[in-house]
Formats: sequence, structure tokens, C-alpha cells
Amino acid sequence: MKLRNKLVAAWVFMFILSVSIGAQSPPELEVSDARFTYNVNAALDPANVLSGKRAGAPTTVTDSPVQRVSALFRNAGSKPIKSVSWEYIVFKDSDEREILEVYSVRSNRTILPGESARLHKEGYRLRNSSYQKARVIRIEYADGTVWQGSKTKR
Repeated sequence: MKLRNKLVAAWVFMFILSVSIGAQSPPELEVSDARFTYNVNAALDPANVLSGKRAGAPTTVTDSPVQRVSALFRNAGSKPIKSVSWEYIVFKDSDEREILEVYSVRSNRTILPGESARLHKEGYRLRNSSYQKARVIRIEYADGTVWQGSKTKR
């Protein structure tokens, strides 16, 4: 009987521990203005400058234009942030039920208290939709402490 009681107690302890880990409060890092940008290098293409094309116009020089996903992050806390791991999630629908793609990003950018920074990831052939959002999954503070959230499951 004692072994059974110990097993039940261990199971209850593990259950309580897993609930408390999952119920972490969100960080004091506000995320807004998720964006998808197509052909971010068009303004740098010499063909655009010489021909007088406006920035962002399609080019013939770049076969695979670089795309970018980004979001605006504001440190609403009192501690400087050393790095942020975040996700840019692309949904198929406005209800955010069907995920098309999740881009994981680690940005090693210091964000001081009260400061905002646009963090981004560049790549080729990134998926896009009218329905997207960015969310924080990990914060490393300058004092060595860490806030850890959970990753999006697909």
C-alpha cells in the first residue's frame, strides 16, 4: 500500500508541476505590427537606380527576391533584454485555426526598458497570408535570467 501511495503522490506532484509551468505569466514584452515584406532588396538593386524604377518594383537582376517577416517588440519591463526567441505564425484563416507555417527566429538585439525594436527574419520563398501574428517564446535578460514560454504546435 505504501508504494501505491507514493506513486499517487508522485503523479499528483508531476501534474501540479506541469500545470504551474504551463501557466507562466506572459513577459513584459509587447508584440505588435507583424509584417510580411516582399523583395526587400529591390531598393538596393543597381538596375533600379540606373533605370529610375521606384523601390520595391520587380527587377530582372534578382531571380529570387528576398522576403522578410518582422514584428515590433516593446520592452515594457524594467530589465534590459539581451535576446528574444520568437515565432512568426502564418494562418490560413482569420480564426487562426489552420497554421500554414511557423518561422522560428532568434534575435540577439538588446532592447532596453521602454525601448522598441523591429525584429525580422529574411529568406526566400517565405509563405504569406493576410492572417499572421508574432509571439514571444523565450527572453534572455541582460542579468542572466530567462523567461521561457512554449512553442506553437503544428
